[in-house]
Amino acid sequence: MSLLLEIRYFLILFISIVFLVPHADAQILNIERSRVQRDTANYFTGKAGLNFSMFNRNAGKDNPNNYLQLTFDGNVAFISARHSYLLLNYYNYLLVNYDSKALRNTVASTGYSHFRTNFYFEEPLSYELFAQVQTDQARGLELRALAGGGIRYRLLRTNNSTIYVGTGVMHEHEEWEHPGEEANIIVSDLLKSTNYVSLKTKLNEYVSTEGIIYYQVGYADVIEKFRNRVSGDVTLLVKLTNRLNLRTNFNCVYEDEPIVPITNFVYSISNGVEVKF
Repeated sequence: MSLLLEIRYFLILFISIVFLVPHADAQILNIERSRVQRDTANYFTGKAGLNFSMFNRNAGKDNPNNYLQLTFDGNVAFISARHSYLLLNYYNYLLVNYDSKALRNTVASTGYSHFRTNFYFEEPLSYELFAQVQTDQARGLELRALAGGGIRYRLLRTNNSTIYVGTGVMHEHEEWEHPGEEANIIVSDLLKSTNYVSLKTKLNEYVSTEGIIYYQVGYADVIEKFRNRVSGDVTLLVKLTNRLNLRTNFNCVYEDEPIVPITNFVYSISNGVEVKF
C-alpha cells in the first residue's frame, strides 16, 4: 500500500470515528500513551467524547455565578504494516456568568490538535513527523503552532517493559496576550530542539506504569534568551478487569523564560477509570 493511499485511508477513518463512535468519557493522554500495538496491520482504533454541562454556584444572594462548559476529545490511529498515523484532538470551552445581566463574563478556551506519523515504527530506529496547533486562553496563549520531525530509538523491549528515546527539531510559533493588556499580543518564532524519554513497565499482573519526559530548548529573539521547557506525564494503572483500569495521572510543565509574565510551573493530578477496546 502506498504512503499516499495510507494517508487517504487514515483521513477517511478519522472522519468516521468522530461522527460514529458512541459517546464515552475520555481524557486526552500524552503521545506515548496513545500509541497502540497489535500483531495485525491495516487497522484503526480510536475514541471520541463530547460533554456538555451547565450549573450555577451562588456568590451571594443577588450575585450567582453561572457556568457553561463544553468538552470534546477524539483520538484516532491508523496502523499499516510499516507506518503508524496518530491524530489527537481536545477542546474545552468554559463560560462563566453567561447571563447577559451579569456584571462580568469570563471565557476560558483550551485545546489542541496533534498529528504524528511514525515511519517504520516496528524497527529499533524509526522516524517521526508531527504538527500541532494549540490554544490556552486561561494562561494567555492565543495560538501555538508547531511542526517538525526527528528520530525515535528503542533502547529496550521486553515482555514487561519498553524504553524509547527521541530527538528532533521543530519550528514553533506563539502568540501570547500580555496579562492586563488585551490589545498587546507578543509573538515568538523560534527553532527548537525537542527530545524525550518514554517508559512503559508492568510491575505485576495488576499494576503497570507509563511515563514520558520532554525537554525542548530554543533561542527566542523576542526576549534575546534561550527558552527551556520541561514537561512530564506519569500514569499508574491498576487492572480491575481485562477492559477496565483505575488510573492515576500526574502531568506538569515548567518553562524558565515565558515571554509574558505567567506562572512558570503548572501541574495537574487526576484519578479516574480507563476503558480499553
